[in-house]
Amino acid sequence: METTKKTPSIIPFTQTTGKNINQGYDANAARHLQEKVIFGSNDVFRSVWENSLDGLCLTDANGIIVAVNRVFCEMFGKAEDEIIGCNHTDLFGDGVEKGQFDEDHRERFATGKITQRFHRTYQLWSGKRLESEVVSTFVNDEKGNRLMFTQFRDVTKEREAHRSLKLSEEKYRNLFANSPMPIFQSSVEGKVINANAAFLRLLGYESFYEFIDMDVSTTFFANADEQKDFVQTLEQRGYIVNTELHLRRKNGRILTVLETSRAIKDAEGTMIGFEGMLEDVTARKTIERKLHEYVWALEKSKKELSELNAQKDKLFSILSHDLRSPFSSILGFCDILIREYDQLKSDESLQFVNYIQEAAQDQLTLVNKLLDWSRLESGRIKIDYADINLHDLAEKTIRSLQGLARQKNITLISTVSDRAIVRGDHSWLSQVFGNIVGNALKFTPAQGTIAIELIEEKQSQWVIAIRDTGVGIPEADLPKLFHIEEKYTRKGLSGEKGTGLGLPIVAEIVEKHHGTISVQSKVDEGTTFVISLPKSMPHTGEQVLIVDDEHGIRVLHARYIQRAFPDVNILHASDGREAFHLACEYQPRLIISDSDMNGLDGDKLVYQLKSNPATKDIPIVIVTGHDSETDRDLLLQNGVAEILVKPVAPENLTAVITKFFQKSAIK
Repeated sequence: METTKKTPSIIPFTQTTGKNINQGYDANAARHLQEKVIFGSNDVFRSVWENSLDGLCLTDANGIIVAVNRVFCEMFGKAEDEIIGCNHTDLFGDGVEKGQFDEDHRERFATGKITQRFHRTYQLWSGKRLESEVVSTFVNDEKGNRLMFTQFRDVTKEREAHRSLKLSEEKYRNLFANSPMPIFQSSVEGKVINANAAFLRLLGYESFYEFIDMDVSTTFFANADEQKDFVQTLEQRGYIVNTELHLRRKNGRILTVLETSRAIKDAEGTMIGFEGMLEDVTARKTIERKLHEYVWALEKSKKELSELNAQKDKLFSILSHDLRSPFSSILGFCDILIREYDQLKSDESLQFVNYIQEAAQDQLTLVNKLLDWSRLESGRIKIDYADINLHDLAEKTIRSLQGLARQKNITLISTVSDRAIVRGDHSWLSQVFGNIVGNALKFTPAQGTIAIELIEEKQSQWVIAIRDTGVGIPEADLPKLFHIEEKYTRKGLSGEKGTGLGLPIVAEIVEKHHGTISVQSKVDEGTTFVISLPKSMPHTGEQVLIVDDEHGIRVLHARYIQRAFPDVNILHASDGREAFHLACEYQPRLIISDSDMNGLDGDKLVYQLKSNPATKDIPIVIVTGHDSETDRDLLLQNGVAEILVKPVAPENLTAVITKFFQKSAIK
């Protein structure tokens, strides 16, 4: 059953004041109204009216104020006798739409509808601005005349404080949101709880909602140890300043940043999170690295130039005698032939011409050796790779020197198997065998033997020994044999001359073929040169191409790989150009290349390989001495599959091979 809420009644004002309610009220009448009618014998209501902290007011249907309390007077800045009988709009300043106020007031009385609680801002007659929380209700006198009872609570200071706080918060939010510096807040558990737009841009995210459920420690930190140190320092010290960290962007790129952060703690001192800002110094680090590289390159160039200059000076000081000495003989005999031509017998003239020819031939041999060495050292030499049978090469060497060996009554033999196939340049390898066997003929007495033998077959190499039963070489002279600046030479048993350049050139040729050469000798017992050359690999099976301009590094990496994967074929290249040709021909399963090489370096090699349809899918591992995140990013963007930092540990190389090879293929 629906019930009707009755409007409260009070004693009619007309009975108390003797005035018509529409005729206005004076202060005496109002006090009489309050005393006799409103309060009556109700002491509780009297106490509320007089002691209320809010302004209280009664108005009639025409908006005439009929009663107010002391707080109302203070709130509106007028005395009671100035307020009673006035229209309620008289309390407002000129800026207020008084007509609209009156119209709204009459409409409420006419409809009986009223908003019981609302906020309103008043511009008072005094210019003061009053913000009030208003509570209104209707009351009736005994005759049914309706009055409006209104309670005004001054919330001006409260609202101003609220606005100030809001403004401060807005300034903070604007500062946080629009700061060009990336700013973040995260929980102890590693969740991002707040981040500004700069932070999103820095890490490559479009929305903060992408961070939901992300673990900062595993998502953003590129280095787990850095993350642990970061948290530990904040826990112990409470803050960090300009600490260098490496963060991972959404696309995987690594950034170098400086972070300044502090730990957030609750009232009990328990850490509940972190907040801080970042500065992207990737570009700065790149510039610094480039500067260091330039300085390093300059120092390296300075050192190399110094070494080359010293080598040149030493070489030419050694060779100056040999280059000029033959001319003394040539010019001397030419002078005799010119001046004494008529007096010389024919056999004397022929003898002098033979001397001239011999000296010129020696000079030509010396010049040719120098040219060969220069071409090898400068890298201008072109090696035409082909499969070479060492058995055939050894037999050809013996045939070419067999006549001289018979004259000296020396036996030449070869036991090299026809299975010994290497990949190299036939002309240059022929020079290696010819030079060593030719030298052995000079220092082996009659009835001696010179043998070319296959002494060992390694997993990826053929090991050849060239032995003689000659006079041997003093142990102190052995280190000089392969160094051109030493120019070690001596006359043969029959007085044969040497240039001292043959064995250094032999060593250069062997190294260009990714092999090694060594010598063992004892005086009066003979000499053995041991040469190892990489096997020619088949076009099928798993193969790894190692690219480095340092021979020792290639050998070292090959040894690491074959220690773990004995069945893998190793291809060698001393520069990017050679590596590219080998990659096109053999299609290796993996390429491991140094980044800094003379000629075509690692970066250019990567570009060529990735630009060629035949080689673009071959995984490339770059070995670099520059541990820079920027370099890593650039290499990865250019298609490098993996990056190893020097010095390369065997286990790291093994892990890379395992990653890119099928396990079944390398058992």
